[in-house]
Amino acid sequence: MKRLLTVAAGLSLIAGFTFAQMRDVPPGHWAYQAIEQLVRDGIIEGYPDGTFRPNRTMTRAEFAQAIARAYNNINERLQALSRRIDEIANAPRGGGQQAPTADEQARRDIQALRNEINELKKLNDALQTLQRLAQTFQQELANLGVDVDSLKKDVASLRDRVAALEAKKEGFSISGDVSFGVTGVNNIDRKGATTLNGNNVAATDDLLETLNIYHELGLTFSGQVNENVSGTATFVLGNYLSAFPNTISRVGRGPAGNTDIAIWEAYVKTPIDLFGTKVDVTIGRFPAQLTPFTLKRVKPDYYLNFPRYDDGAYRVDGAAFAFNFDTFRLNLWAAQTAAINSTAGQFSTLPFYNHNSATSRAADQFAGARLEFDAVRGEETSLTIGATYFAAGIGVGQNFNFAGGPAEAVNIDRVDVFGADIKAKFAGFNIGAEYAQSNFMRGTSNVLDEDNWALDVNLSYNFSENLGVTAGYREVRPYFASPGYWGRVAYLYNPSDLRGAYANVSWKPSEDLNVRVGGAFLEGTGRVAGGYTKNDEVVHAVAGIDYRLSDRWNVSLNYEGAFWKVGGVKPVWNYVTVGLGYNLGENASWNLLYQIIDNDGKGNAAFSGGPNPNKNQAGVAATTLTIKF
Repeated sequence: MKRLLTVAAGLSLIAGFTFAQMRDVPPGHWAYQAIEQLVRDGIIEGYPDGTFRPNRTMTRAEFAQAIARAYNNINERLQALSRRIDEIANAPRGGGQQAPTADEQARRDIQALRNEINELKKLNDALQTLQRLAQTFQQELANLGVDVDSLKKDVASLRDRVAALEAKKEGFSISGDVSFGVTGVNNIDRKGATTLNGNNVAATDDLLETLNIYHELGLTFSGQVNENVSGTATFVLGNYLSAFPNTISRVGRGPAGNTDIAIWEAYVKTPIDLFGTKVDVTIGRFPAQLTPFTLKRVKPDYYLNFPRYDDGAYRVDGAAFAFNFDTFRLNLWAAQTAAINSTAGQFSTLPFYNHNSATSRAADQFAGARLEFDAVRGEETSLTIGATYFAAGIGVGQNFNFAGGPAEAVNIDRVDVFGADIKAKFAGFNIGAEYAQSNFMRGTSNVLDEDNWALDVNLSYNFSENLGVTAGYREVRPYFASPGYWGRVAYLYNPSDLRGAYANVSWKPSEDLNVRVGGAFLEGTGRVAGGYTKNDEVVHAVAGIDYRLSDRWNVSLNYEGAFWKVGGVKPVWNYVTVGLGYNLGENASWNLLYQIIDNDGKGNAAFSGGPNPNKNQAGVAATTLTIKF
């Protein structure tokens, strides 16, 4: 943790030094381009004398003056726009021979509101540009006697007013989607294997005997209840959710179940005034997601692409409170999990586990806080520091069993999760670091607080728009478990008791071709009996190619391999997937894939990749059709 704070402090000093040395701003700088955009949009007219000289280097003091003028202009235009909207909203409906009918007046109101959309969008974009400029030129604004903090609050207030005006236009809306999916598995040479969903293919399974057909209808209702309160609700009808078992496991879709109805989301949002501070409140069943090591849901299905399930968020019932103090943001929440529908309890649990957990437990309720601080703000240099804490009740007298040994955490009723993370941009690099630990509690006593942490540090750089590289180091100790998602090695989700480096490269040589290559080079931590030793290793390799054949057709080829060295044996897992996609037009898509699984445990049953200690081979076919409306 000390190392992370040292890095944060160093980045803050470097960023401050960089800004201090930039006296004048050349025409190629992003801030100059932002001012040019404000001039084109008519937000500001140029220099104080009304001229604008695009080839002249501008001083930072001149930027500060331009920002102040832009603020006043936007404020005046928003006030005028607000008055026009109010006039439309309060226009009379019917009332006499000369007055229009209610239907005619409604049509006129709608047309008048449409006429304001471009103006409102322009002002909203201008506010975002103005906010970035104000953050970068804080010192110059202060030297000119401009109250920067007051300016930021006014900008935030104006943004809220824009959102309120947009809500008046939006009113009530309905959207939805319909999805159909078919999956089937088959043995190869009368052998079976484990799929990337963690399901076992039996040696007797044939493709036409194991087909499963899934369907799902999703309807989302959203709207503005009044000027301050908005709401949204999503209902799901189908048999896809019910195919997942009521267990703690992250993945493992089973045969198609009975058609069922579920409330996926249903919540309202409203701002309240708490001791002079505006707080955004969310109440109901809402999405919850934090960081990979603390709270993030894995996509539960590798093969079917049904909507909703790959956003990384759990759905919980409760309340959340968001405080925004400009550079500080604080989120508080208290929530519980409940069955999404009658059979799919898996989608409502927050499981504490890692891939070496012989037993796992799920939270039934949790409460906590998330704090974020923007230490440095800027388009080219930034630094955000985050901290997370939540306590989760898991029931009374629960036992955890890790790494195949006896229960290490006995008679547990709560798990506390702590986390800290850093995100930074500097000199074209993106820097990230996250640390988290899970403490297993019995009442107020800490039962297990060793080898219960995880760390990830990474660095990425884009050499161009078409070529980017990421490299990092990750270590997850054997007793760390959380409802997060930090990756997988084939069908082993949330790898633990492993440490090592990883790297990924993405390359787009043309508009039609994308290439991805990555690998992780991991070894055991050697921390606990029954776990991985320092001589145990795994190389996890991934590669993929996407190619667009035409405006309608695209193809893909993906490979994933895990090359183990455990106990003197070297098991090998191979997954090759061929995909085909067809664009059916706007909001409609269809895709088809077939995967060949070829695993060999080399006599090690624990790392066989299937039901046999040696060769395991199988195929998986899947297709998804989705239409959104």
